[in-house]
Amino acid sequence: VALEAAEAALGREAIVALLAADRADDARAVLDALRPTIRARGRFRLLRAQVLLAQGDALAARAVFDEGFEVCDLREGDEALSDTWYAIVERLVSGTDEPLTEEARAQARTEHPLPGRYEFRMRPA
Repeated sequence: VALEAAEAALGREAIVALLAADRADDARAVLDALRPTIRARGRFRLLRAQVLLAQGDALAARAVFDEGFEVCDLREGDEALSDTWYAIVERLVSGTDEPLTEEARAQARTEHPLPGRYEFRMRPA
């Protein structure tokens, strides 16, 4: 149990750091090397979506959300779910990594609202 907890904590930290350093392929390798029981956790499902998006596969990232998951250790005010969701749908609508206009961003958010099960923001939308 302690070994699995350590693997999860170190894996999560490594994946987040690698994504921040624009090393999505390395983040994917770390994620894929984790035990299946760890990868099945909601936090790691969210990380999978973030890795897929960073690798340019917004459709697969959206599929992770569509399959459903729950992040049990989400902190109050953490907007990782909504931020990831909107980054995915904006990429899907634009079809590119280029920055969106405010009009295109608003269109993406209107056409693809955040599903209620992922709404954990602590401020008005």
